[in-house]
Amino acid sequence: MLIFSGVFKNAEKKPQKICMTFGKKVITYKELAKSINERAAFLASKYRIGSRIIIKNLDPIDAITVFLACSRAGLISITVNDKITSLQLNKVTQKVKQCCIIDDKFYFRSDGKEYYKLPCIDDSCIFLGALSSGTTGHNKVIWRDHKSWASAFKYQSEIFNISSSDILFLIGSLSYTGNLNSAIHILNEGGSIVFSKSIYPKTWIREMIQNNVTSMFAVPARYRVLLKELDMDFENVNSILSAGDKLDGETIDLLKKKFPNAHIFEYYGASELGHVSYIDFRNNYNIESVGKAFPQVKFWLKDDLVWVESPYIAPDFRPRASVGDIGKIDEKGNLYILGRKNNTINKGGVKILPYNIEKVLDANPKILKSAVFGIKDPVKGEDICVTIVLKVDTLGIEDIRKYCKKNLEPYLWPKEIKIVKDLKLNSSGKIDKKALSYKKK
Repeated sequence: MLIFSGVFKNAEKKPQKICMTFGKKVITYKELAKSINERAAFLASKYRIGSRIIIKNLDPIDAITVFLACSRAGLISITVNDKITSLQLNKVTQKVKQCCIIDDKFYFRSDGKEYYKLPCIDDSCIFLGALSSGTTGHNKVIWRDHKSWASAFKYQSEIFNISSSDILFLIGSLSYTGNLNSAIHILNEGGSIVFSKSIYPKTWIREMIQNNVTSMFAVPARYRVLLKELDMDFENVNSILSAGDKLDGETIDLLKKKFPNAHIFEYYGASELGHVSYIDFRNNYNIESVGKAFPQVKFWLKDDLVWVESPYIAPDFRPRASVGDIGKIDEKGNLYILGRKNNTINKGGVKILPYNIEKVLDANPKILKSAVFGIKDPVKGEDICVTIVLKVDTLGIEDIRKYCKKNLEPYLWPKEIKIVKDLKLNSSGKIDKKALSYKKK
């Protein structure tokens, strides 16, 4: 199956159904299929199969259309955030060696020959270069083929309670592959997408009401912001999906309360691995786990690292791979992610996992979120630093030190503590610990 196959089937079955909405702009499946073919024909006439295209669009509907047109033309897309700096974009262009950048100024000329010179491609063709910062803080490119994405769509629908009748709400940039995958999945399923690029949760709530949203995908930080402003229940939402970071217990409880009829899902994966595991918090109260294996996935531990074998792994990493996550597996087959090997703090020869400290700090009812990382130390090599977002203003640094001394072993006590209003996220919606640690060094 190709990632655009379902779109054309849906265009034949329900041509007038709206498939995407962004503000006042809407597009039907018939219009989407027509635009994909026209743009694909134009691109195929200009660029050889396998050429690399950087997509930098402000409009998510255009971004999805161009993305699918590129894949239909046998080209490889690299999606970047529309707020990317010139310096960052220059680094990406040097790395991927693209043939062009498609942005809002790019002109598609149509001669009406929608199928002219469109190549024959199969599911082993590369269609995406996913930018991942990994553990180095520098972009690396993960090349994905159709098979590694499309083969998961069936199970995404079954497990995450998604059907053709759903209206999916998406926040943020399509440069994050979690957003992009969710969008392409539901278009193949035959549902609809409502895009929001607003940073204001009150706007999200209004858009969700206006468009009768039934499902949602977002990173945990987005859900926490939304729940602060949400003073009503969304009874018609049946699926809440999260990825990119771990949901905390308080957020899970609030999601259950505000979305009383929704299953609350979380999945663990990586750009290199695809979907690895999943959990439904309506049926599983083990909030520390990232759940059981996604269908057709096998995972195991080797030297404490999580190894994965599945059909969703990117071609360059097959048949089995590890991204360096440290984990454990319980007797019921539940997977736990304890941190990234390269993020381990080496304090005087003692290896410390930030997860073990964050778990204790986040259990404090006055702390919203903590981020633990290593800082240089002239004697020990590295020591522990923690940055904290509070729920209340009544907790000070000395209070946190007392809490750490009461609840942590001495070797886990942080050397530095900083209280901030929020924690910067990277493009994947995870706390950007590299940015924090760079500031400290």
